[in-house]
Amino acid sequence: MNAGRSDTVGPNGAAGTGNGGSPRGDQRREALLRALDEQLRVRKLDDISVADLTDTAGITRSAFYFYFESKAAAVTVLLADVQYQAEDSTASLVSGEGTFRERMAAGMERLADRVVENAHLYRALLTARNTHDPTRSMWDGGRVLLAESIADFIRAERAAGRAPDGPDAQMLAESLIRINESVLECLAYNPDDPREPLLPTAADMWVRAVYGRPDPEVDRPAGGSPP
Repeated sequence: MNAGRSDTVGPNGAAGTGNGGSPRGDQRREALLRALDEQLRVRKLDDISVADLTDTAGITRSAFYFYFESKAAAVTVLLADVQYQAEDSTASLVSGEGTFRERMAAGMERLADRVVENAHLYRALLTARNTHDPTRSMWDGGRVLLAESIADFIRAERAAGRAPDGPDAQMLAESLIRINESVLECLAYNPDDPREPLLPTAADMWVRAVYGRPDPEVDRPAGGSPP
């Protein structure tokens, strides 16, 4: 988990507050983040007070608000690793090797790994998104940004004749990302459940939404013959 970046964003763009720039400030900030991580392993975000965090970290209440505008903002900093993985998966999806389905499936597996590893934090971020307007706005903004490169890819596939015309590419990309969000939410709340029904179905929905069907030139099965 990378919690040291002052401009960190969550799985879909929710941002934390910067640190004070001094070594002592960094130590205080990290102490608060450690306290939050520890508390979230045993309690829900709504049940944790700022006093719980400052008492555990040995820091004053005013110091907490110097670093973070709210508990929700602090949670988003802890989810940095998931955001980085989402960005990497998007880059691999549009320019990586293998078929579109293979790239999509591999990216979802990597994201699922990160969410399951940090399920307690992801659940807290979902709570923050639903109850904290700034977090929700930044989450939605992050989705838009992630969707832009996917939308460009869809437009290029359509222009090359590999994908049929369809709905607005940006809106399609954002809608497909929402599918991923739903899958990751299921995994966060049920991290021990099998992934097999969820991830392959999500990948199939992406392929069919972009290409209209399993395209024999884009989505060959393992045996190499057209479906």
